This record gives sequence, C-alpha cells and structure tokens, in this order.
Amino acid sequence: MLKERRSRLLRDLRRCALLTIAGAAISTQSAKSADITVTTNADSGTGSLREALTNAQSGDRIVFDFPANTTITLGSSLPSITSDLSFTTLNAGVTVIIDRGGFAALDLAGGTINPTGLTVDNAVDDPDIIASASSVVVGNGTVTGDMTILGALSPGANANAGTIGTFDVVGDLDLSNGQLQVDLNASNGSTSEDRVTVSGDATVTGATLAFRFSGDQFQTGQQFLILDAGTALSTTFSNQTDAFAIPNRPFLELIADTSGAFTADQLGFTVQDNGVSFATVVDGCNQLSAVAILEDLRGTGHTGVDALVNSSGDTMSSAANALSGSIYPSLIGAEITHIQNNLESIRDRVMLQRYEGVAPPAIMSWARAYGVSAQVKEDHCKTLGYYQEFGGMELGLAVSNQQGLSSHCFAHLGGGKVETSGADQHADIESYRGGGSVEYVGETLYLLAAGGAGVQSYDVSRSLAVIEGSTSAQSSFDGTSQFGYFESGTVFSWHAINWIPYLGLHGTRVELDPIAEAGDVDFSLSNAGGSGDALRGVLGLGLQQSGNMGLGPATTRIRFGWLHEYLDPNEIFVSSVASPAVTSLLTDSGVNAGRDWGFMRVQLDLFQFLGGQTSLAYQGQANSRSSFNALAAGIQWIR
Repeated sequence: MLKERRSRLLRDLRRCALLTIAGAAISTQSAKSADITVTTNADSGTGSLREALTNAQSGDRIVFDFPANTTITLGSSLPSITSDLSFTTLNAGVTVIIDRGGFAALDLAGGTINPTGLTVDNAVDDPDIIASASSVVVGNGTVTGDMTILGALSPGANANAGTIGTFDVVGDLDLSNGQLQVDLNASNGSTSEDRVTVSGDATVTGATLAFRFSGDQFQTGQQFLILDAGTALSTTFSNQTDAFAIPNRPFLELIADTSGAFTADQLGFTVQDNGVSFATVVDGCNQLSAVAILEDLRGTGHTGVDALVNSSGDTMSSAANALSGSIYPSLIGAEITHIQNNLESIRDRVMLQRYEGVAPPAIMSWARAYGVSAQVKEDHCKTLGYYQEFGGMELGLAVSNQQGLSSHCFAHLGGGKVETSGADQHADIESYRGGGSVEYVGETLYLLAAGGAGVQSYDVSRSLAVIEGSTSAQSSFDGTSQFGYFESGTVFSWHAINWIPYLGLHGTRVELDPIAEAGDVDFSLSNAGGSGDALRGVLGLGLQQSGNMGLGPATTRIRFGWLHEYLDPNEIFVSSVASPAVTSLLTDSGVNAGRDWGFMRVQLDLFQFLGGQTSLAYQGQANSRSSFNALAAGIQWIR
C-alpha cells in the first residue's frame, strides 16, 4: 500500500511539474510577444511613449496608435532601451515625430532593436539615435534622423543569418568603429543582399564588414551593392580591402568592386575566381592528374571549367573522377582475376579424377555455364573501384591412361561488364580463351601444368555530364591474354577423406590495344594501350570424398587457402586529351585490389542426368578491398 501511494505521489508531482513548466513557457512566450500601445503625445503619463519605454520587456513591440500625423515633444531625455524592442504604427501612412527638444539622443543601450518606423527630430544637427557597442540594430524599413551606431547593424527583420533587408536612413549615418553585418544570397537563379541606404553622409571609419552567405549559386561576376550614401561616403571599412571566402565555394572570393560599376558614394562587392588550385580539394592520384587537365583550361573561357570554378569541392571531385580514365587500367586487373578463376575452375574439373569401371584410355568431356560477380573498393590512393559481372560457357575434353597421365583441352566463351563505382563509366566485354593442361599422378605426389591464350573485345563509355557542356566519350578496342598455371601436391587418406595439401603458381598477362575515344571534343582520351602482369602464389588444402547415392556416385571437393600477388598490382596508363589547349598528360592508375586473398572452392559431382553426371561449383576469394564470387553448373560425360 505504501509503495502504491509513493508511486501515485511521484506521478502527481511529475504532472504538476510538467504543467508548471508548460505554463511558464506560455507566459514567457506571451511576455516576449507583447504589444505596448502609445495613445497620447504627452511627454509622460498613461499611454505615453515614456511609460511604454519604462515598462517594456525584452521582445516587446511599441505600437503608435494615432489617427493622423502626430508629434511627441519631449520634456526630458527618454529612458534608455536595454533589451530587444521594435516599433510600428497601427495606422498605415501615419508619421509619429519624436521632437527631442534639445534633450539627449534616443539611447539604444543593449539588445537587438528594430528602430525602423521611428522619426526623431531635433533643431541641432547632432545624433538623434545612438546605439551602443553592445547593441544590434536590425530592420527592413526607414529610420528618419541622424544615427550613430557603435555596435552592429544587420539589415533585415531580425539578426538571423539569411534574413535579407534594406535599412534606410533618412539623415546621416555614423558607423565608425561599429560593424555592418551583411547577408548575401544566391539561389533560384537570382541574387539578393542586405543593403544600407543613407540620404545624407555615411561615415564608416574603423568599422568592419561581416558577410554571411546563403544559397549555392554564387558565381564569378556577380555584384552586390551593400551601402549607398546620398551625399558622401567617408573613408572605408577597416577590412574593406580583404578578400572574403565564400563557404563551400573553394575557388571563389568576394572583393570590393573596383570596376567602376558603382559610384564613389556606393560600396559594392563582386565575386571572382580566387586563383586557388583545383588540386586543393582532391587528394587521389588520378584526381590530381585530372584536375591538372582542368587547370590548363582555366581562364580560357571554357564553359565547363568556368562552371567548375563556381562549384563546390564535391563537384570538383566528381568532375575529376569523370575525367579520369581509370577504368582502362582497371580492366586489366579485372581480366586477370577473371582468367585466374577460370583456370581454377578447370583445375577443379580435371584434378585427380578417377573413372571407375571405364577401361583406359578414359575420355571425359564436360560443359558448364558459369556466372561471376566481383567488386573492388576504392583504394588508398582514392582510385575508384568497380563492379564486375560476367557470364559464359566452359567446354572441355580430357583423356586419361593407366600410367597416371591425363591431358585436357578447354575453352571459355564469355561476356560481361565492368562499371566504375562513383563515376558513370561502363565497359562491355567479350572474351574467348582456350588452352590445355597435363596432369601426372605418382605414388607420393602429383603435378599439374596448364596454359593458354585468348582475345578480348571492349566497348567503353565514360559520361562527362558532370562537366557543364560536356557529353560522353566512347571507345572500342581489342586485347589479348596469355596465362599459365602450375601445381604440385600430395594426397593422403584419413577418416575416409582424401587430404590434398598443395602449392600452386598462376602467371597471367593481359594486353590492351591502343585506345582512341570518340565523342566529347575536349575530353576524349587517346593512349597507346597497356599491359599488366600477375604472378600469384597459392597455398592450399583440399578435401575430397566420394560415395554412392541413390541416384549414382557422388564426389565432394572442398579446398581453401591463401593467394598472394608477387608483382605490382597497379597498372598505369598515360593518355593525351583531345583539347588542343591542354598541355598536361593524364596519368591513370588502376584500382589496387590488394596482394593477398583468402579463398574457398567447392565442387559437387552429383546425380546422373542426360547420360552424364551433374556438377555444381562455387569459387570465392576476398580481402578487405575486393571480393570475387563465381557459380558454375553443368554435366560431365565419361566414355
């Protein structure tokens, strides 16, 4: 019972606390938005301006409720304004004049104050409104009277960033040692800016400028008028000669305009190319080479490069990736891995086959369809990775005799694609390869040697749409390949399983013919082609077991191990660019897929079908940067 009461009490206390907080929030909000009405032009008393200023709280608004133009003649100085406050008139077109009568200027001593709508007058030409160093003056409208602002002036309805407005002073403005806070916007195909207009003299000795930028369409040549004095603009802002950086526009700056577009009594700024190198926003090897090409075209009037000057760092990186021809050297690495795994498939199909009940020489033929998917991630040099899909047919014939010798011939016919990750670059590939192998199985070890050659054809497309005015570039070319494999191992039985430790060595060479792109007249590439070599060692362990199933004999083969690349895993192409204004060469490195992989291979020879034995196989290898997966299915026939 006591526990239940305590629980109920806690719930009631929480509810009460929430209601109290909510009420306080509502009260606070109400206090912040209160209107205080001035209904009399008397110097003091109920409904007077003096009473309104005395009672005003932070966030209040003073509203002049007069049916016609009215003058309030002061009998003494008005109270200082020390917190957020604004002014307005209830009836449009009505002017309320505050006649100081020789008393002190209206004192804006602190807070954010919007004095637009005020008219302050005095017979003597001295400041009518003085804003202290701790105040922020805002407004989108007109103030009549001479103003001295020691604090910040921020045109607009409030001091929030992106609030555009015009602060109009009918009189003189002295902003000496103060600050002019200016919002500039470029979006939706247009520009806008905070502006201060002064009918009299504007003095800004020792004042500073503070710019705030919004929008993402700043570009060279844009002009912004921020101060327009009616009679004279005295001296300059202390930092007027500085160049102001524009956020997320690393190649642009805002500077005081000296082109003559503005008069001597106006202060305008213009956006220009700051000359910062394109290379400052990229750090990849290929990207650095690509932006050197773009730098050659900078300042030449090239539309696409001019647009990149106005772009963000991300856009520049995208343009560099689009211009880079890294897909070409990456094709070599993709082809090498594809060839190597085709050879691994042949190895699993022919290695240590036994043809029970078939008198030598035994003849085995097979056909398998296969599919490949592979992915390589961006490497440490920011070279873009790729995704690969391939499919094809594997055909073979093997002959085995009693002396442990067998020979094999095979062919792979395939087609697929390689797509660059992070840039719209695509390659369609067709490949035709053939070769042979010889196996010897002795009492203590076995040997397998295989080799062959092939041809490839490539159709490559690179989109350059990220560079304004550019389209795409295409190329068609051929290539060749040569490959070999050697393996040595031994076999022993344990627990009715054949254990097969082995060492292997892959050697592969892929060559691409010269490449000449058509399409984009500026950024099409041409190069002499290139080649790549791989030498990969294999350390593996295989497990093999055979048995009889209801539908016939079955064999399971599993192997796993480690694969290591001994040669340089990067290929490099050097290309020239079509534009005659470009003097730099484009150096592209293929993506580095790594030097070491773990691998697993599984093959199942199962039930009889169409007079032969069905076969299912999986091959996979992976490291932290890349992965490769292949599936194959088919039939083998033995005679």
